[in-house]
Amino acid sequence: MPPAADQPGAPAVGRPGALLLDIGGVVQHTGVVMVAKLAAREPALAPVLDKIGGIAGDRDELWRQMLRLQVTERDYWAQRAAELGAALGETWATRDLMDRFYALPMAEWRCAASVELMADVKAAGLRLGALTNDMTAFHGAEWVAQQEHLKLFDVVVDASITGVFKPDPAAFEGGIEAIGLPAERIVYLDDMPPNIEAARRAGLIAVQVPWDDPGPAIDIARKLLGLPPQPGPY
Repeated sequence: MPPAADQPGAPAVGRPGALLLDIGGVVQHTGVVMVAKLAAREPALAPVLDKIGGIAGDRDELWRQMLRLQVTERDYWAQRAAELGAALGETWATRDLMDRFYALPMAEWRCAASVELMADVKAAGLRLGALTNDMTAFHGAEWVAQQEHLKLFDVVVDASITGVFKPDPAAFEGGIEAIGLPAERIVYLDDMPPNIEAARRAGLIAVQVPWDDPGPAIDIARKLLGLPPQPGPY
């Protein structure tokens, strides 16, 4: 198992030749960020958010249960979507909530520093892949096909299609196989602690991305991959 790489200055293992990314929470801002933006536009959401302790944060008991693997990620978002929709007098499935999130301007939901990292990885001739649980299920194939930044990926392993969900070890095996390099040569970014733990067990150089401050994690990835520092603001 490689040493943890979630602290500045953590050493690289071997010579990394690829970057593997989660999508939600890394390339796209996580739910805790997006629901705050949505609530600013929909004041009627405030009472239900107060009741449940916010979305995908430390006060959200259902989120903590998900992190303990007591409920699935899909079940979490389905329940929260239903609650938020009801607050607006509507019936929402997860896709309806995601449509509200990502109807906002791209600058409000896409992590520009992650996309710059992706572009630099490609320019350096390194392999670039995505390992995501629900991108197509949550957004739809048409939306995915329209996102130009997603076309930077050499490979996309989406559990919406494979049916194998992180943190199942087989999900990481699929990501490693798709990249085509040994696990110890792949840097992996994810915002979910269970996924980071599973990635490290799979042999990946795993770096956790905090939802409220992705900059240090991106800096670590750049250093591990031999890329120059972040060229612009986070």
